Amino acid sequence: MKNEIVILITGCSTGIGRELCNILSQKGCTVVATARNVEALKDLSASLKLSLDVTQKESIHRAVNEVISKFHKIDILINNAGYSLRGALEEIDVNRSKSMFDVNVFGIINMVQAVVPEMRKKRCGKIINIGSISGKFAQPINGTYCASKFAVEALSDTLRLELHSYNIQTTVIEPGPMKTNFFKALVDNSGDVIKNEKSCYSHFYKSDAQYRNKQKRADSKVAAQAISDTILKKRLNARYKVAVPFTYKMVTYFPDFLREYFMKKR
Repeated sequence: MKNEIVILITGCSTGIGRELCNILSQKGCTVVATARNVEALKDLSASLKLSLDVTQKESIHRAVNEVISKFHKIDILINNAGYSLRGALEEIDVNRSKSMFDVNVFGIINMVQAVVPEMRKKRCGKIINIGSISGKFAQPINGTYCASKFAVEALSDTLRLELHSYNIQTTVIEPGPMKTNFFKALVDNSGDVIKNEKSCYSHFYKSDAQYRNKQKRADSKVAAQAISDTILKKRLNARYKVAVPFTYKMVTYFPDFLREYFMKKR
């Protein structure tokens, strides 16, 4: 039935979050689109658009309270907000890494703590965590981002164990590289590190830039369509790979020595 399912999505200003809002709205869901800057949502299809910073509990509770006041429930929470940094562990800015973890990891915990009590009242709900294929295997100069997405895998598994008796399902989506602003933002966030030609890791940075320039990326609309089909299923699996290149899928099944050999050659 139209407008029956209430879906709250974080990080809707660009990329997958934005595409999900449009697609799920077209499917008749009541979509609540959120972003730190609500002005970025003005051209978006959504039933409600709210300012929400996943690192600020006051902002979260204000937004969640408004959703509950207007729609009386939240059926699906999509934790999509996130971003990446590049840099060798020896050189990366620790404070910037902490800020990334605040969004990618602790932002999920903040949202869960605000939304799960409302789902428990209805004894049903779904939590969808947008992870990454980078949460399945580590890559050089991408260690902190990989670590944050490894954490998303663990959080998702933990939530599934803790919430099953309340009929609240949890899954993690593991997308591959897509055509979004993700990589532009990555360079903007990491430029002072990865453009340092005097770095002893400059060969890694140059190789990574060359790889990203020729890398094939999936259409974000197609990926969002696949994600929307998945999250509306009656029963969810523990995890789903979306728009992941065949070689990356294979790497996730390699033994450690073979996976590391592949990454060194790349």
